[in-house]
Amino acid sequence: MEHPIVEKILKEGINSVNLSMLDENARKKILSDVGEKLYRQNKFVEAIEILAEAGNMEKLANLGDGFLRENKMELAALCFIPTKDKQRLNSVAVCLIQAKNYKLAAKAYEAAGNAQMASFIMQNFAGG
Repeated sequence: MEHPIVEKILKEGINSVNLSMLDENARKKILSDVGEKLYRQNKFVEAIEILAEAGNMEKLANLGDGFLRENKMELAALCFIPTKDKQRLNSVAVCLIQAKNYKLAAKAYEAAGNAQMASFIMQNFAGG
């Protein structure tokens, strides 16, 4: 049986409910369910945001790997940024540079803890 809060969030958005009254496990479960449903509806960016808010890093890493296999580098980067997974972030940043998406590449490097490379990309390629 679907949790009624999941349906409410899907219909009215995350700001329609106050999840602070729930314990961490219940909050994570509800948000993860919402993220899964949004993903199945091809609302990828929204799904990624909700899963990041849920703190579901394992699911984000798996989704990011799937987007990488599908050559959807931007979506993969959005998945990997909250995980702070250095290896995945550095790999996707290289792909983003090749695709000339310099700002997202810089964000990926920043999330990987590579501030020097992020700064280099912004100063030399992204007009920052």
